[in-house]
Amino acid sequence: MRLFIAVHFSNEVKFALLSAIEELSAQAVSGNFTRPENLHLTLAFIGESEDVQTIRSVIDRCVVPVFEMAILGAGNFGKLHWVGIENNPKLKALAENIQNELRKSGFDIEDRAFKPHITIARKLETRSPVNLNVTRKAMSVSRISLMKSDRIDGRLTYTEVYGRDLKSN
Repeated sequence: MRLFIAVHFSNEVKFALLSAIEELSAQAVSGNFTRPENLHLTLAFIGESEDVQTIRSVIDRCVVPVFEMAILGAGNFGKLHWVGIENNPKLKALAENIQNELRKSGFDIEDRAFKPHITIARKLETRSPVNLNVTRKAMSVSRISLMKSDRIDGRLTYTEVYGRDLKSN
C-alpha cells in the first residue's frame, strides 16, 4: 500500500479551498485539479508499506492536544499550485515528531524541512500569470489519519486506514 499521514479539513476550510480551486480553474487553460474528497495536509509521506500496525503505534505515541491551524496565501512549485498554511509551531512539531518516530521505527522518511501546503492543482497551464488570493481561514486540528492512495478506475483515491483523535484540552 502507498501510505501517508494527514490532516483533513473542517467544512469551512474545505469550502475556502474549493473556492481557490474554482478561482484557479477559471484562469487555467488546462490542469489537474485536486478533487474535493482528496484535499488534505500531509504530515508524513511513507510510501509503499504493509506495516500498518507499526504506523498505528507511531501515531498513537504522537498524539497531542487539539490545536488551531489556518490556511493562508497561495503559491506554486513550477506547475504544481498550492494553498499555504500559516506558520504554526504546534503543527510543525507534530509533523516532525511523527516523521522522527517513523524513522526510528525503520521507515525511510525523507529528511527535509516540513513545508506545509495543500496541493490544489498539478500540471497547470495558463495564458497569463496566476492571480490567486487565499484569505486566512482557521480550524481546529482534532484528528490525524493514516491514508492509503490507490488508483481506482483511473482516479486517485485516498482512503483512511486508521484515524486517531487528538486529546481534548
